[in-house]
Amino acid sequence: MFKTWLSLFALALLCACSSETADDPETQVRDTLTQIEEAAEQRSLSGIMAHISDDYADHQGNDSKQIARLAQLQIMRNQKISIFTLVRSINIENDVASVELSAAMTARDTDLSIEANRLKADAVKFSILLKREDDDWKVHSVAWKQGW
Repeated sequence: MFKTWLSLFALALLCACSSETADDPETQVRDTLTQIEEAAEQRSLSGIMAHISDDYADHQGNDSKQIARLAQLQIMRNQKISIFTLVRSINIENDVASVELSAAMTARDTDLSIEANRLKADAVKFSILLKREDDDWKVHSVAWKQGW
């Protein structure tokens, strides 16, 4: 009987922790980034754009419509998109998140979890600004440069 109660308590504790974690802003931001990466690998323009703010503006003068065109161009050009990301840092203040992220990307069916394959891929450093809009984190701006 004691083991049953202990198991139920442990299960309740795990459920409480997982729901708390799901509400954690950093976890939500990480989930958003993962969803964008998965949408890109699935070549889903709508999946990518679901996470881009209508108010998007970046250092190169792109707005959300131009980002949609750039994403669509990559999807049309590449039958396969593989991405490996490494989140370097996340800083969240109120409803604004600043993310530093490195990515290895290739247009081949390559296992980028293998370091030797990442060395052959295009490497890009991203600085991403996300803001909470209602209950979702949306990308408001991205700066990027070559390199890991």
